Amino acid sequence: MIRPAVAQKRTIPAGRSGALPGMTFVRTLIGAACAAALAAATPATAAPPPGELELRYLGDLTDSGQVADSSGKDLNGNILSGTGGAVTSMTEANGNRFLRFPGGSCTTAPCPQAIVRPARTVTLVPGDAGEGRFVFGADIRLTEPPSSAAGQNVFQFGAAGAGLSQWKMQVDGGRPSCRWSDGTEFVLLPADLTLAVGTWYRVTCVRLSPVLFQIRVHDPATGRQVVPPAQQTGPLRDILPSGNVVIGGKRVNAAQSDIDTDQFHGDLDTIEFGRRLLPSDA
Repeated sequence: MIRPAVAQKRTIPAGRSGALPGMTFVRTLIGAACAAALAAATPATAAPPPGELELRYLGDLTDSGQVADSSGKDLNGNILSGTGGAVTSMTEANGNRFLRFPGGSCTTAPCPQAIVRPARTVTLVPGDAGEGRFVFGADIRLTEPPSSAAGQNVFQFGAAGAGLSQWKMQVDGGRPSCRWSDGTEFVLLPADLTLAVGTWYRVTCVRLSPVLFQIRVHDPATGRQVVPPAQQTGPLRDILPSGNVVIGGKRVNAAQSDIDTDQFHGDLDTIEFGRRLLPSDA
C-alpha cells in the first residue's frame, strides 16, 4: 500500500506547509481487490498501457491569468466570470496557493459567478474501450454553510440527461457525491458525511473497474480516511462526455441564479484527473 504524502494540517486561518497536500497517483500498481473486480467483470486481456495524470491544478495562475496546469499536459484553465464573481489565487501563511471561488449563496439573479474551463478536453474523456479505470479529485474547503436551495458543482465533464455521458463531483448541501453516466445508466454515490465549514477535505471519485465505483474522503493533511469509502456497482459502458470540462459550477449566465448554475462557494486545491489510474491507497 502506498500512502499519500503527509502535509501540515489545513484549517482556517492556519496555513499549510511541507509537501503538496492531497492524493498522489500510482501509474501501474493495482491492489488485489481491484484486480479481482476487474477480472470478474471482463475477459482476460493484455495489460493496459501505463496510466496518465492528465490535469493538476494547484492554485497557481499563469502570467496571462489562467489557472496553471502542473501535470505537464498544458491544460491551463480559462477563468470565466460575471456579475462581480471571480476565481482568485489565494496564499496561505506558509506560501501554499489555492483557488477561491465566489462566496455567499445567491438564489435570485443576478449572482456573482465564476468557473474554470481547461483549455482542451480530449484527454479528459475516459474511454479506454471498456477497461474503465479513471480517477478525479479535489481538496475542498467550504467557507460558509451551504444553501439547501441550490447545488454546488466542483468538477465535471458532460451533463445529466438521456443519451449524455458524464463524470461529476458535487457538494450539494455540503455532502460530497460522485456521478458517472454512460448516457443510458448512471451511478450516483454520496459520501457518508457533511463537510464542516472551514476544514479541508480530499474528495476522490474512482472508477475501479467497468462495474465498480467508489468515493473516498481523506484528511489531506494526514492522508487518513475521514469516513470509510462508499462504493457501488453499476453496469456502465464507456463514459464519453462531450462539451466543456468545468470547475466550480455549470456555467456563467447573468440571468440565472445558483439554483440554475450550481455555483461552488469556497476554496479548491489539488484538482486532478487521471486515466487508467487509481488513488495511491487503492
